[in-house]
Amino acid sequence: MVWIRTKTAKEITIRTSREALRALLLDVTGCGRMMPGVEEMEQIGDGLYHFRLAEVSNGVVKFRPDYVARYDVSDPDAITWEPHGEHNFRSWGTFHVLDGPSPEEVVLRIDMRSEANVDVARVVVVLIEPFAQKETAEVTTGFLAAIKDRLETAGVPR
Repeated sequence: MVWIRTKTAKEITIRTSREALRALLLDVTGCGRMMPGVEEMEQIGDGLYHFRLAEVSNGVVKFRPDYVARYDVSDPDAITWEPHGEHNFRSWGTFHVLDGPSPEEVVLRIDMRSEANVDVARVVVVLIEPFAQKETAEVTTGFLAAIKDRLETAGVPR
């Protein structure tokens, strides 16, 4: 078993208020389920959330992330999370809420790093990490797009 490490930083401009964005982010389970690949997510304690993600497979690795993260929502402009307990996946990150280019917009930035404990020979880590990095970047981009869509179409009937 070896740890595969990734990190990403992505941001998106959203036509919404800080209050609306913060309200969505504070709904940790509702917002978390918008992340691509989340199959199950539940609150299991004060600030603790259990995630089960879809299986990831690239022909060499077959892996289903299952982990618990602790969220800190005390900063109005930065919601952070970190791993809690021992699991096959660990994630650390921050949602940063920043001023947008106009008064009607805000910028949401996600800085994240993760580690996946996979059953492969250490020698193949250099081959697997680029795939994992690409997956992480795609998931983060998709997550930001889903948040933007939810906020910008909140008043539009679906």
